[in-house]
Amino acid sequence: MSGKHHPPGDPASKDGGIPWKIVLWVALAVYAVLFLLMNSEKQEVSFVFFSVNTRLIWLILLSMLLGAALARFLPHWWRSRGEKPPG
Repeated sequence: MSGKHHPPGDPASKDGGIPWKIVLWVALAVYAVLFLLMNSEKQEVSFVFFSVNTRLIWLILLSMLLGAALARFLPHWWRSRGEKPPG
């Protein structure tokens, strides 16, 4: 025993094992690459006044971005009206 005290979760406290955070980041990166490759086909989207042919991945990311923006700003707008948000 070296006599050094390492905080819990510190990679140095393991006996030569791979830190779990690195494993998590590698798994996330592999998932992201697979997600991109599996959603690379083109899809037509109608925006009422015009249509666009784009890759499916961009549609998914755009939907996620719009959902995040609504989740962030809709409650703020609703509170500014003096009402509780629905739900």
